[in-house]
Amino acid sequence: MTTGITTAFNRLEGLIDTSIAAMKASASIDDKALADAKGRALLELSRLGKGHAAEDEQTLEQVRRLRAKLAVEEKLLLRRLEAARIISEIVTEAVLAEESDGTYGPRAPMTTGLEALQ
Repeated sequence: MTTGITTAFNRLEGLIDTSIAAMKASASIDDKALADAKGRALLELSRLGKGHAAEDEQTLEQVRRLRAKLAVEEKLLLRRLEAARIISEIVTEAVLAEESDGTYGPRAPMTTGLEALQ
């Protein structure tokens, strides 16, 4: 039983390591495939862990190591999400500015040149 849990932990750690390395290198990531693989690994862990107390030191160390890696991955994912939000705001503002005719927002007042005569 412990060997199966160790294998499942190693598989999940490998997936998280791959994710972290790709994000740190700004490499392309297939988010869906990675999420699916992590989901399967977590399902496997949950099935193997039912009714099995994590009392041995090796399993506890794997849990601690996995939590630390998940914290790093979370920070990197939050950074990616924030970058995507900023980029989407920039693109949205650019599109709105380009297509705006002033109907739904303030528009710079047009001058006719007659103001100088008054």
